[in-house]
Amino acid sequence: MDREKIRKYVIGIDIGTGSTKAIAMNSKGTIIADSQLYYSTQSPKPGYAEQDPEIIWDAFTNCIKKIISVLKYPPVSISFSSAMHGLIAINKPAYRTGRQNKPISNLITWADTRSERIAEQIRKSKQAESIYKATGTPIHPMTPLCKILWLRKNQPSVFKAAYKFISIKEFIWYQLFGVYEIDHSIASATGLFNIKTLRWNKTSLELCHINAGQLSKPVPTDFIRKNANPSFLSSLSLSSETSFCIGASDGCLANLGSYAIDKDTAALTIGTSGAVRIARAKPVYNFKEMNFNS
Repeated sequence: MDREKIRKYVIGIDIGTGSTKAIAMNSKGTIIADSQLYYSTQSPKPGYAEQDPEIIWDAFTNCIKKIISVLKYPPVSISFSSAMHGLIAINKPAYRTGRQNKPISNLITWADTRSERIAEQIRKSKQAESIYKATGTPIHPMTPLCKILWLRKNQPSVFKAAYKFISIKEFIWYQLFGVYEIDHSIASATGLFNIKTLRWNKTSLELCHINAGQLSKPVPTDFIRKNANPSFLSSLSLSSETSFCIGASDGCLANLGSYAIDKDTAALTIGTSGAVRIARAKPVYNFKEMNFNS
C-alpha cells in the first residue's frame, strides 16, 4: 500500500503560446518529471499571429507521453492550464463525409491585432460600457469578441461555415471527450461571458451575430471527466479511470501557483507577454483604462 501511494502522481500541463509544458508531481508535492515541446507562430500579414491547432495537439500528447516514458507508469490525474483569448473556427457537422468538427481556421492567438479597428468601433458604441462591466474583459483586439466580428466582416465564408468558435483548450478537450466544454476562467477572458451570471452574455452574442449554441458549455474550473477517447488512452497507456481536470487560464493559475491570492499581493508574469495581477473578491471596473477582471 505504501508503495502504491509513492507511485501515485498527477500531471499539470500548460498549453502556452510558445510551447506546451508539463510537470509530474507526487503525493508529497515533489516534482518528479517534466517535459516541454516548442512550436512557432505564423504571421502571414502584419498584425496576424496564428498557430496550427493540430501541432499543439501533438505537443500536448507528446508532453504527456514523455513523462510516462520516464516514470514508467501512468498518472492518476491530468489538469490543464492554457493561454487566454485564442479563437478557432470549427466546421459544421457533415456526417456523410466524416469531416465534422474540424478546424476551418488556424488558432488566432491573443497576440493577433488584426481586429484593432473593430475594437475601436465597439469602444465608441452605446453597448461598450455594459459589455465591459458584464464580461470584465477590456474591449481589445486580443478578445474572441473582436476576432469573431473580424471574421464576420472580412472572412464571411469562414464565419458562415463555423459551427463553433472555441479556444485551444476546448479543441484539445473535444479530442479527448467529444464534447465542447469551457472552464469559467477561459470563458471570462473572451468578452462573451457574463462573469456575474456565469452564462454567455446576451449583448456580446447579439453584437457578434452568434448564439450560445455556437460556443461551448461553461463549467467550473474543478470540473472533471474520465473515460477519455479510447485510442488516446491506448496510445499513452492510460486507464479509462485517469481523471482529467479542465483547470483554468494561465493568468489565474499564475497567481494561485505563486500564492498571490490575497488583495495585498500582486503576481508579475514575464513570459511571451507581461502582466501584473491582483486577486480580489469582486471586480474593480475602470471603463476608461479598461483593466481586466476575470
